[in-house]
Amino acid sequence: LLSKGRYLAAQILALLKDDLWLSNAAAANAGAQTLACALGDRLLYPVEANEVFATVSVDEAATLRAAGFDFYDWAAGEVRFVVSWDQPAADIAAFAAALAAL
Repeated sequence: LLSKGRYLAAQILALLKDDLWLSNAAAANAGAQTLACALGDRLLYPVEANEVFATVSVDEAATLRAAGFDFYDWAAGEVRFVVSWDQPAADIAAFAAALAAL
């Protein structure tokens, strides 16, 4: 197991070097804020990380999925959007525009 721990340590060291983990988290959180701003009153909870919870009807969810967007059904009439640290800003902006158009 010690040899396997070496691979884990290499990943952790890379994340800690030059605060890479912090810039990755900041990118994901900024993307989530972009989506939250596009949602307006549909936002269910304050956005404090890279997850956004919103009210979306079944038909609206189907429209978003048909446009190629992927997200999680959370509860009846509720969805969860998760923004990754490596998602291109253009993709986030396109999704935000689609959300604002609902």
